[in-house]
Amino acid sequence: MLQLNEAVDIAMAMKGYNKKTLATEIGMSPSAFTDFLNGKTTKLDITKAQSIATTLGCTLDYLVGDDTMDLELGAALKSEREEHGETSDVVALNTKIPEALILKYEHDDEPVSHFLFDKLCQHYGLSIVEFLQKYDFYDEYIPPHFNGDAGAYEAFKKAEREDALKSSAGYPELRDIVEKGMYVVNGQPARRSFYRDLHLDVERIYMHPYAVWAPNENIKGDEEAAVEEFVSVTKQYATDAQVANLERALANAKNLDERVKTAMAYYYEIVIGR
Repeated sequence: MLQLNEAVDIAMAMKGYNKKTLATEIGMSPSAFTDFLNGKTTKLDITKAQSIATTLGCTLDYLVGDDTMDLELGAALKSEREEHGETSDVVALNTKIPEALILKYEHDDEPVSHFLFDKLCQHYGLSIVEFLQKYDFYDEYIPPHFNGDAGAYEAFKKAEREDALKSSAGYPELRDIVEKGMYVVNGQPARRSFYRDLHLDVERIYMHPYAVWAPNENIKGDEEAAVEEFVSVTKQYATDAQVANLERALANAKNLDERVKTAMAYYYEIVIGR
């Protein structure tokens, strides 16, 4: 995993910054910024941290080493480089990613940063999805009407998320919960960080209004409740004929386990596959 100073050095090289110019850009003194990078101080508020990430065009997760991918991409990265007829030093020169790190990635000696993986993919003229699909790493279900085009499916999901966020901006109900003190946690009155946690959870719900959790057989009554929810959500997207088929299949199910499997099967076909 990259250390903070290593991650920043790479991102600075990509953007053409040095420590002095970056410190000035984010409103820190060069000495305070250097101390922070070297671990001599941890006094950097979230606003400054986000400012660094924004200025360098990366993510906070990348800066703190929390964007590594749980995939062994080494052989694929090496194969792609060799397919382009390039040596590791040429890739390093063009991407600003240190050659030693590129070689570590290619030998699976270090988990690959998502941010740097994206830069490598761009260098090879591929999107992340295209690279993963090319080397059989992309395992997400692609609805039939996308004809196996993972790029088109990812673009659709991105647009869907953006539309959902626009329509749900603000979540006034959350402000009421916090500002009016409608709940407490371990005796602690509602406060700003509670609002942030709620905001993220509700944002996720708005982004995926059709999502249904799989039933938990260890929770009494959850399987029956899951069947009802799968059916309810499926009917929102189904045609009259599909609803009739679903109800007929459920009526013919011999037990609860079959009802769960039937409801889930129709949900995935009609809702997820739409």
